[in-house]
Amino acid sequence: MSAVAASLRPWFESYLAAFNRADFASFGACYADDVIFHGQAAQIVGRDAVLDFYRKVRGYLDERVDLLDFVAATDGTRIAAELRTTLVAMHDWPEMPTGPMRAGDTRQLVSFAMYDLADGQFTRIRTARFSPPRNYAT
Repeated sequence: MSAVAASLRPWFESYLAAFNRADFASFGACYADDVIFHGQAAQIVGRDAVLDFYRKVRGYLDERVDLLDFVAATDGTRIAAELRTTLVAMHDWPEMPTGPMRAGDTRQLVSFAMYDLADGQFTRIRTARFSPPRNYAT
């Protein structure tokens, strides 16, 4: 593994830590102004739009993303990650884009994510679900 690729893992882990604690300033700094986000719940263009999306999500859900596996391109332009996402509904969200959740429900899923990078920021993010979500009623 190149030194550039090796340096990306701690950087990515700090991004996830900021995301998990809802530190919008810190994790938002990892997005290029014109980032393109292709996720299960939304297709979004632009840092501000991505952050607005996550602010809405955080109004309903406690979201935690855990890194299961990580690979970086030797030139530092791409990251591939296997991620486990755990969602806990704080409020009912009947219109949730990936399916309704009620307060207290927990949903967990595993996804693969591909991140394109330039100048130390994500320029494109693409995600694909690996496992079906598991719901846990309270």
